[in-house]
Amino acid sequence: MKEIKLELHPTKTQIVYCSDKDRKDDYPVREFDFLGYTFKAMYIKCRDGLLRNNFIAYVSKKSTKGFRDKIKAMELHKRTGSTLTMISEMVNPIIRGWINYFGKYNPSAMKYSLDCIDRRLVKWAMCKFKHFRGHSVDSQVKTKNIFKLNQYYFLQFYVCFSE
Repeated sequence: MKEIKLELHPTKTQIVYCSDKDRKDDYPVREFDFLGYTFKAMYIKCRDGLLRNNFIAYVSKKSTKGFRDKIKAMELHKRTGSTLTMISEMVNPIIRGWINYFGKYNPSAMKYSLDCIDRRLVKWAMCKFKHFRGHSVDSQVKTKNIFKLNQYYFLQFYVCFSE
C-alpha cells in the first residue's frame, strides 16, 4: 500500500469474511461497521421467495445509540407547554435526515430507532394530559391512535402507515 501512498490504520483495518447463502465457512470476524452501517449476514427473503442468509447493510448499534441519545437530549417530555405541531417541527428535521440516510438500503432496520420517538411522544402525552398519567399501557394505545390520526405531523408515522 505504500507504493500508492496509502497508510492502513492497524486497529481499523481488518479482513472480514462476508458469509451468505453461497459462502458458509466459519471465521471469527463476520461483520464490520462503515459509515454508520453494520454489514453482516442476516436472514432475508430473496428474490425467489425463500429465506436465506445474505450479507446486507444494517443500521449500526453506534448510530442507533447516537440517534436515541439525540432524541433523549431534546427532553420532549418536559415541553408540556408545546403543542403537537411545535414538537413535530423540532423532531422532523432529525427524523427526515435519519430516514433519508438509513432508509435507502434497509428501511426495516430503522424501526427500533424510530420506536424511540414513539416512546418519547407517549411520555410527553403522559406529562401533558392528566388523564394519561399513571396508565402507561392505556396511554400508549390512545396516543398512538392520536398520532395515527395526525400522521402528517410526524415523518416516522407517514413512513410506517403509508404502506
